[in-house]
Formats: sequence, C-alpha cells, structure tokens
Amino acid sequence: MVLTWEPITDLPPDWSSLTDGELGPLLQFWNDQRTDLEQTGALAEFNKRLGREWSIETGQIEGVYNLDLGITETLIERGIDADLIGNLPGQKPPEIIAAIIQDHADVLEGLFQFVKGSRPLSKSYIHELHAALLRHQETTAVRDQFGNLFEAKPLKGKYKERPNNPKKPDGSMHQYCPPEQVDSEMEKLLSLHAEHEKKGVPVEVEAAWLHHRFTQIHPYQDGNGRVARALASLLFIKTGWFPVVVTREDRGRYIDVLEAGDEGALIPLISFLIDIQKAALFQATQTTAEFEEVHTVQDAIAAAKRALTASKLDPSVWRKSSDTANRLIEIAARRLGEILAEMNIEGFHISCTYEPVLNVSSEMTIVNDPDQFDPFYRASDVLDYEPNIVDYHQARGVKISTGRQTFIELNAHAIGSKFRGLIGMVVLFGSKESRAHIASLEPFQVNYAESSDSAERRFRPWLEESLVNALTLWRKSL
Repeated sequence: MVLTWEPITDLPPDWSSLTDGELGPLLQFWNDQRTDLEQTGALAEFNKRLGREWSIETGQIEGVYNLDLGITETLIERGIDADLIGNLPGQKPPEIIAAIIQDHADVLEGLFQFVKGSRPLSKSYIHELHAALLRHQETTAVRDQFGNLFEAKPLKGKYKERPNNPKKPDGSMHQYCPPEQVDSEMEKLLSLHAEHEKKGVPVEVEAAWLHHRFTQIHPYQDGNGRVARALASLLFIKTGWFPVVVTREDRGRYIDVLEAGDEGALIPLISFLIDIQKAALFQATQTTAEFEEVHTVQDAIAAAKRALTASKLDPSVWRKSSDTANRLIEIAARRLGEILAEMNIEGFHISCTYEPVLNVSSEMTIVNDPDQFDPFYRASDVLDYEPNIVDYHQARGVKISTGRQTFIELNAHAIGSKFRGLIGMVVLFGSKESRAHIASLEPFQVNYAESSDSAERRFRPWLEESLVNALTLWRKSL
C-alpha cells in the first residue's frame, strides 16, 4: 500500500468549528497568574526546565539519540552537560549528544527572539531553523533508487535532493512531496499561513495546520519533525503560550493524530496540541516558591512574605470557577442517576439517593459526599499531584456491590496550594481491594475566565467518554 503524495490544501471554510475555543479563556487565566510566579522566580525556573525538556525530547522521539528517563530527568534538573550523559552503548559520544541537545535549546531561544523581532515567517528563516537544529548532526539515513539505505552528510538549511518516502513496519510506503515540487509547495504554505493570520485563525488550529502541511511536504532530507514542532512552538509562543513539548510518552498518540491528518481529519491534532498546552499550564500553576533558593533565615522570611503578599484576584472572580464547577458536578450527578436507572433494567437492584450515605446496604448507591470514598483511597494516591481539597473539593460517585465493593467517582478539586481559580476534575474507578484508576483520558479543567455555558459544552462529551471508560473497567473487573 502506498499513501500517495498530494499538494497541500487550505483549511476548510468552517475552520472556526475545528476548535471548542477553550484556549482563549485559558490564556486570559494564565496571563492573570504570571505576576505571582514571576515575583517568586518560579516562572523563570519552570520555563528553564520546560525548555530543557523540549530540547531533549524533540530529538528523542526522532531517534537522534536514546536517553533513558533517569538521564533525561537529570538533564532537565541540572542542565545540559555531557558528563551527566556518560558513554551509552551503541550511541554517539556524550559530547555530541550534548551538543545536539544544546543546538535544540539554542533554536528554542531563537524562537523567542524571533517573536520579539516581529519578523515574518519566511523560507529563509525556516532554512535557518533547519541548519541550526542539525548543526552537530553529521550523518543522516538516505535511500537510493533501489531502496537501499546508506549514511550521507545531511543538507543543512537546504531542501532535499532525493525522495524521502519512508516504509512503515507493515511494508506500506508514505510518499512525501517530490524534490522538484518542494519550493513551490513551501511558497504556498507560507502564503496560506499569512492569509490565516490576517483572518485571525485560532492558534491551535493554525499550529496544527502548519505542522501537518509542513510534514506533508517533508522538504528536508532529515529533521522535518523537529522543524515542524519548532514552527508550531513559534506560533504558540507568539500568542503567549508554551513551546510544544512532545515527549516519548506522547509519541504513539502523536503519530496517530498526524496520520489522521493525512486522512483529512485535523481535529485530533488540534486536540493533541491543546492538551499539550493545558498540561504545561497545569504544571506552571502547580509551580510554587519552592524554586526560590534561600540560604539564611532572613531569606526564608522574605520569601514567605512575598508569597503571603503576592497579588490576589478578587474572590468574586475566583467564585466563578467554583460556581461553574458546581454546575458541572450536578450534571454529572444526574447522569450517574440515569446510568443507574438503565442498569436497573438489566436486573440490578438499585437504591439511588442524593443525600450523603454512610452505610451502603443496597447493591448500587449514588454518593453525594466527597469524603465517603476515603476508606477506599485518597485522591492524591492516584493523581500525579497533590489536590487542594481545602479551597475546593466535591465528588459524586456510585458504589457498586457485586460480590465486592467497587466505585465510580467524579472527583473535583482545586489545583495548586494557592488557589488561583483553576479546578481539576477526573473520573476514577476502583475497589477496596485494588488501587483506583483514572478513567478520564485527560483531566477536565475549569477556570473563571470561561463562561459556564462554554464549559458545559466541553464537559458533557468529556464526561460521557470518561464514564464509558469507567464502566468498561468495572465490566472487566467482574
């Protein structure tokens, strides 16, 4: 099977329907938070670590080098240093690996400078990006006319001279733009991008389109993925967001959404990029003054004073988050009641109540109290962060007795030790005998800058998908 190359296409006329608009209010929320984090130095430290992660992972997922998670975490924490990499069997010398990662880091820094300079995106700048990303890469795999692979010196900052159509593990081939068509296709890409900017295409839509169409052209012999992620990062940085960090854990989904784009479906890639930005936002809001170094008692007191006197939003603004979250919680409670009623048709005996339940005697009971599941687990045991249950904590769930007691729960909690108006929600499944599992593919976030109606439109499909996953986990546990 051959996926035949076709010239790039523009966005559909209804491009505004490709996104639910969540990033707009989230950006407003994020802009409100910057001052506090900047005052403590936490934001600068977070950005430094995020930049190192971007620089490492953008080469890792392309197989330029293969660093284990331990080395990666050390480099993120302590900086890019060949001595921290060591000699790895079958890989480039650590000095070369460190130099390549530093090239990536320099490119990322260059993206921020490019934004400040307000230069238009051009072929010459993309050539600069490519040459900088591959500065210390001396060889690349090239396929001859007979399909044989051999090592060749990469063309840095120059379009490919040979076809670069990769074979997949199943034997199929993906055809990219022929070398003789690359220049005209790149001209078209940049022309359409300029038109999109004038029309105000949302950043998540434009970044997905530009990334996919660039990889569809595949203009360079090697390094196309790294350039594509740099271009997508450039667009997000320009609008105040974070670089696009695609990690090795994301690689499977990343390939899937790009292949969906090949079939004409851009929404999966858009959603993927949104999730990356939301994850970075979440990590940033979790950042605290722990990054601020203190060496004396006076330093510690001064840091504490800065934390205590940091600017605060009007409580009435924060309250918008909890009001929206409460509305969504009740939607979830009603949906759980409907599910239980449907399960009753299947012969289950159900007692459904919206009052707090301490002693569960029925086979299935809906629970309206976040503390009722504590004998089973603590939310912090299954989340990769410590939920703030002081400023906000709600839960709605179902306990099911079918020989053993299990539960399905929607858990909502404030995010960050200092409540900034961000509330997270996850659907969980578990039992007395086993640790809880997160049934939601992605956490749901509520913020004060988004209207309740908009949040509800996003919430309903998210809740349905999460409940399907939770019920599937329950069925498999029977």
